[in-house]
Amino acid sequence: MSFGNAVLDAIETKKRGGELSDSVIRELVESYSLREVPDYQMSALLMAIFIQGMRCQETLALTEAMANSGKRYSYPHCVDKHSTGGVGDKISLISLPIIAACGAPVAKLSGRGLGTTGGTIDRLESIPGFSAGLSEERFKKQIEEVGLAIMEPGDLAPADKAIYALRDTTGTVDSLPLIASSIVSKKVATGAGHLLYDVKSGSGAFMKTIEEAHELAQLLVRLSKSLGIEASALITNMNEPLGVAVGNALEVRESVHFLRDEPSAADLSKVARIVAVRLLELKGIPEPQSAVEKAISSGAAYEKFREFVTAQDGDTRALENLPVTNKVWEVSAPRTGYVAQIEALGVGRAALLLGAGRVKRGDEVDPGVGVEVLTKIGEEVEEGQPVVRLYGERNVERAVELVLETLKISDTPDERPPAILGSLE
Repeated sequence: MSFGNAVLDAIETKKRGGELSDSVIRELVESYSLREVPDYQMSALLMAIFIQGMRCQETLALTEAMANSGKRYSYPHCVDKHSTGGVGDKISLISLPIIAACGAPVAKLSGRGLGTTGGTIDRLESIPGFSAGLSEERFKKQIEEVGLAIMEPGDLAPADKAIYALRDTTGTVDSLPLIASSIVSKKVATGAGHLLYDVKSGSGAFMKTIEEAHELAQLLVRLSKSLGIEASALITNMNEPLGVAVGNALEVRESVHFLRDEPSAADLSKVARIVAVRLLELKGIPEPQSAVEKAISSGAAYEKFREFVTAQDGDTRALENLPVTNKVWEVSAPRTGYVAQIEALGVGRAALLLGAGRVKRGDEVDPGVGVEVLTKIGEEVEEGQPVVRLYGERNVERAVELVLETLKISDTPDERPPAILGSLE
C-alpha cells in the first residue's frame, strides 16, 4: 500500500474518532516535512484532529515526532520557562536574570511576537545592538560563562513550524492537543532539563477560562515529563495587562526598574518572584525564596541582566534611556469612580494599532511605541485623571477609542483579582 493511501486511512481513522499508531504519526510528520504529503491532505487530518481530538499517547507521539524533525540541543543542567503569551508579559526579562544570579543556568530559545502578545526577542532587540542570532557554539559558551543565553530557535522543530503555518490558515489553531504538542516539541528540542510553564488565562490570553488553562497546563506538564523534562506549571491572570507597560522598549524599561529593586506594580512583582522561586525549586536550589530576594536587593540580578545584554552585543548604556518615542498621548477617566475593568485584550489591540506588534508574521515592529496603564482594577480615579498613556503616532484616535471601550468605571470598588490563579507540580 502506498503512503498516499496510508494518509487517507489516517484521515478516515481520525474522522471516525479512532486512534493513530505511533509509527503512523511519525511517518506522517516526516513525510509532510519532506513535502511528500500535500497541504490539502494534512489540512483534512488537522481538521479531523480538531473535531475528534487526540488521546494522550497520540499527542505524545506527535510531540516527539515534531521535536525530532530538526536540530536538538541538550542542556539537562539548565532551566527554562515558557509563557503562553499575554499583554505586557515581560516575566522572562525579569525572572531569568534573577535565577541566573542565584546559580541556575538558563538556556532559552525564544521567538517573536504575533498579534497582541509580544515576543521576548522583540523586547530584547529594542536595546540597541542586541543580537539574538547566536551560533550553537556561542550559545553554549555563554551559558557556561554568563549563566544566561537567549537566542532565536532557527531550525528548531521545523515540522511544527510547517504544521502551525497550516493550522493558522485552516482554523485549527485552537485544538488542545495541537497547541500542547507544538509548545512541548520546541521545548524538548531546546533541551533544558527543568521547565516551568506560565499558562495565561483571561481576555488577553489564548485560554480564556481558568478551566481551559488548567487543562492545557496539565497536558504540557504530562507531555514534558513523559519526554524526560522536570516540569511544573503556573496559571496566571491575563484579564488586565501585566504590570504597567505594553510595548517593547517600554517593557524593557519596566523590567530594568524592577531589577534595580525600584517600586513596581504589585501583580508584576508577585508573578515574577513566584516564577523565579518555582524555577529555583525545580533546579533544587536551597532556600529559593531567600535567594530570589537577595539577588534583587543586592543588585546581583540587575548586574546579571547587564552582563547578559553585553554578551549579546547590546549597549548597556542605553538601559538608562531606552529609545522610546516622544509622541505621547494621555487618556483620561471619563468619570469619577473605581476601575472595574481595563481589559488586557483592548489594551493589547491599542498597542498593536500603534505599531508595537505584528498583524502577520514578517511585519516590522516599532520598538519605541506602546501603552502604559496607569491604574489597576479596584483603584479609585477622578474624572479627568490620566489612566492610560499612549506612545506613538499611528492610529492614535482609534487606539484611544479602544482604550475607552475596554475601560469600565463603577461606583463601588471591586476586589482585585489574584495574579496567580493556580499551580501544578
